[in-house]
Amino acid sequence: MRYRQPIIQQGLTRTEAEETRARYLRINPGARVTIDSQPDNPQLKTLIAHLPVLPFQRVRDPGFSGYRGWRS
Repeated sequence: MRYRQPIIQQGLTRTEAEETRARYLRINPGARVTIDSQPDNPQLKTLIAHLPVLPFQRVRDPGFSGYRGWRS
C-alpha cells in the first residue's frame, strides 16, 4: 500500500495526541499513526500519521466518511 507524505504534529499533550490518533483512524482506518515522546520533554508527544493513498473511485463511494469537503 502506498502512503502519502507523513503528517507530523509536535508538542501535543497525551490526551491531545490520543484524540488526534483516534480521529485519524476513524476517518481513515488504513492509516498508520504512532505517538512518540519528545526527547527534550517526555511529557509532550509527537504524532506521526501515515495516510494511505486511496484510489479516486473509493473516495467517490457513498459510504466513504472522509474528504467530503469538495462535494456539494
